[in-house]
Amino acid sequence: MRYPQWIAASLAAGVLLTGTVSAQSASAAASTGKQTTAVTSAAAASASQKLNFTLSDVNYSAAQYKSIVKAYAAFEGFETPYVPTRMITGDSFKKVAVSGDSVTFLFKYMRVSVSARDDSYSYKGTTVTLPNSNNVKGKWYKVGGTDMLTFPLKDRFVTIYAPAHSLSKTKLEHVAVDVTRYQP
Repeated sequence: MRYPQWIAASLAAGVLLTGTVSAQSASAAASTGKQTTAVTSAAAASASQKLNFTLSDVNYSAAQYKSIVKAYAAFEGFETPYVPTRMITGDSFKKVAVSGDSVTFLFKYMRVSVSARDDSYSYKGTTVTLPNSNNVKGKWYKVGGTDMLTFPLKDRFVTIYAPAHSLSKTKLEHVAVDVTRYQP
């Protein structure tokens, strides 16, 4: 049995699962050599990348829901409302608007547009896998200095961005996965 590798793997698993390192396992790992140090450093780095923000539910009032349905009704064949269901804690839903060929949800810190057309195809960008999704791929690109993320959702495309860079890409990616069909 490779005892040093086993200790390193156990320590890494403990850090990843609990986010903490006990003094006993840290001292045992320190005595096993260079290989363990590399694994411990990697585990500690991933543990330190915990999210420093929280998400909260978006609660739509009856009046807001009516305006959302009305916005989607402006498009033939595009009536099923898809809505953001989560937002960064501290953000707030302001209103819904129809612009061009999309329905846009305006929040205090972000915008979420749902469209039948992919607006990102003509831009160069970076493809990412959205966190906590079933391997959904999105594309980050810039329009007028603003970072925008577009990803497919059934027969629609969702674009999410933060005017004035008020939210980070990481925060927007976490909110993006919570755009779903509205279920009253």
